[in-house]
Amino acid sequence: MEQLITILGPTAVGKTDLTLRLAEKLNGIVISGDAYQIYKGLDIGTAKPSREELEAVPHRLIDIRSADESYSAADFQEEARREITKVHTEGHMPILSGGTGFYVQSLLEGFDFSVEGPNPGIRERLDELWQTKGDEGLLVYAEELAKKGGIELRFTDKHRLFRAIELMEQGNYEALTNQTKAGLSFEGPVIGLRRNREELYERINLRVNIMVEQGLFEEVERLVAAGVSPDCQAFKGIGYKEVVAYFNGECTKDEAIAAIQQNTRRFAKRQITWYKRMPYIVWIDCDNGRSGDSIFEEAMSLIQKSGIIV
Repeated sequence: MEQLITILGPTAVGKTDLTLRLAEKLNGIVISGDAYQIYKGLDIGTAKPSREELEAVPHRLIDIRSADESYSAADFQEEARREITKVHTEGHMPILSGGTGFYVQSLLEGFDFSVEGPNPGIRERLDELWQTKGDEGLLVYAEELAKKGGIELRFTDKHRLFRAIELMEQGNYEALTNQTKAGLSFEGPVIGLRRNREELYERINLRVNIMVEQGLFEEVERLVAAGVSPDCQAFKGIGYKEVVAYFNGECTKDEAIAAIQQNTRRFAKRQITWYKRMPYIVWIDCDNGRSGDSIFEEAMSLIQKSGIIV
């Protein structure tokens, strides 16, 4: 079993600082577990590591797709596995830094994505259902199918519900019930960072303000001018869809900024909820002005106790 150190937690909790310090200490290479840092040109809104940080510590799965390309959890799982093996071959320690819960969980638990691709006919019918009855109607139908198959759905977002309904309508319940292997796919600690809600939300609001100062709106403007469609998957991410709405005249700049902050806070809340499905996470509390040195020392202690460092 290959070794992997995982650092996860909600957005703005402080993963980047800890991950960089661990990589420098452990001769590590960071593997990004973020669904949007894969896109070239989406730098500010995805909080990618700075140029200096990327030069100091090698990163993988950053800037590997054009903004108009699609990307899925299955793509991430396949490419992350390949990069982890490659990092070990190169004599380094892979450190997964993640914020996209489903992506990280699919890798750590070995979700099985080896099923047939989308069915256009079913997709068209489900899209009509969604257009008429919305997210709630889609979820109700999915839960009816899941109940018949004796399974429990682990998600509520539109795209995954579409896929789950496709599989269930075709009788492929096994792909959902046997998504995970017994145990984890890698040897090593899964370390989570957390802060109290008030402190985390303050950090989120500050981060958004800094992104705006760094040129988030100008970044989107450049991408659109370069031919990136406002309707592409990359622009569905928080921080981008709100700016696109501003350029479309749907809101003021201040309203767009406030929406980014609110949507990011909601996203962080969903991340925290998602991590509750991962009982193997060992948590580090970062509240009350705790220093980066103290957090780093606790993380190192957890890594050493896991037995993967000689």
